[in-house]
Amino acid sequence: MNFVSWDKLQVKHKVSLFGIGTVVITYLAYIFLLLPEWTRIDELTSQYNTELQQVKVIETFALAHPTPEQHLLELDGKIMKVDQMLPDSPEISSFLIQVEQLSQECGVRLSYLKPTKTVNKEGYREIEVEFLINGSFPQIMNFLSKTENGSRYISITNIAMQLGKNGLDSKLSAKIYSYGVSAALTPTNNKVSDTKK
Repeated sequence: MNFVSWDKLQVKHKVSLFGIGTVVITYLAYIFLLLPEWTRIDELTSQYNTELQQVKVIETFALAHPTPEQHLLELDGKIMKVDQMLPDSPEISSFLIQVEQLSQECGVRLSYLKPTKTVNKEGYREIEVEFLINGSFPQIMNFLSKTENGSRYISITNIAMQLGKNGLDSKLSAKIYSYGVSAALTPTNNKVSDTKK
């Protein structure tokens, strides 16, 4: 087997071999040294930009709320208000107390209040209630306004009025809401409330 020695190669072959060697070494350096470093630099740049955006959000929040304790108290108050408007349980008793207090404030007589039907929806329940009140037209309108703007969210669906012995007898159908789902309430004919003017 004959080996060609470096000394016997012509200059042009030496230059060609040197050039090929340089290209191979450069390519290997690019693949094994530069490319991983550039990939790492891109990852670090992306991570830096993400963290910079998070810092900007925190700085904006800190400027908007210089006292975090006060902001937490405000959030707690809002959460409590939402819990009153849409409680986690049907809370018919608290709704009854609210309606009784409003009827006394407005000077109307609440004859009865009863749940008639519960419908489970997606993530919440809809409770239909029916109640009968008696009073003058302005008193009833005042009662309706205060009921709709009260602490519990209520949707009046139907009002039927007729002239009675002591003013207008108004039969109201409404819907109240709560989070979650449960077994339907059974309709009852028992009087839930009987208050006098």
